Amino acid sequence: MDTKDQVRYWGGALGAVALVGAIVVAVVVVQTPAPKPKTAAQAQAAVRTQSAVKPPAVVKPQAVVKPQAAVKPQAAVKPQPAPKPQAAVQPQAAPKPQAAVQPLTVAERKISEELWVEQKKLDTDSGRVKAATPDGRRRVAETIAKQFNVPEKLVNDLRGRKVADGEITAALALSQQLMKHDKVTRQQALDRILAARKSGQGWGAIARSLGLKLGDVVTDVKKTDKQLAKLATVKVAG
Repeated sequence: MDTKDQVRYWGGALGAVALVGAIVVAVVVVQTPAPKPKTAAQAQAAVRTQSAVKPPAVVKPQAVVKPQAAVKPQAAVKPQPAPKPQAAVQPQAAPKPQAAVQPLTVAERKISEELWVEQKKLDTDSGRVKAATPDGRRRVAETIAKQFNVPEKLVNDLRGRKVADGEITAALALSQQLMKHDKVTRQQALDRILAARKSGQGWGAIARSLGLKLGDVVTDVKKTDKQLAKLATVKVAG
């Protein structure tokens, strides 16, 4: 075959192939069904479905964990001081032996005897006044109280303690000295003197132990007795 015949041959063959391909494409297109259009209801349903699907929530970033404060080291426990040893209990000092009571001197004994005589004389004169008049007991108490500048009630209180008038006078005379000597009240002075008297001490021993002058007591008792003697004489004469 010459060249022209070859060209014609291959051109016809290519045209036939192209025609067959076009027919096949046409057949495929015809056989493929066209997509059905969606109804309005289906479209709304699709929209709802899409809206119903919520987008995933945005995950919040976790808070940054703060680093814990460093634990402070505990303070070292201070060692407790060792207990101090208790001081040894000192033995109590033995009580000092009381000094032996020295006997009265001759002068002290003489004054003590004189006071005893004047005290008894006063008891006798006060008894005469009490017997001479109904208010004699009150007049005696009044006289003794006036002599020592004390309330009459004090004299009557001493009588209530079973103290005779002569002894009341001597005790009041000593108490006056003791008040000045020790700076104490009259009641305190009387309590000390009467307690010593009750223990059995004589006036001389009491005066010595308290540092008092028994001669002044004799003088005060004599003065009081003179007042009572005068009172008894007036009442008897009347």
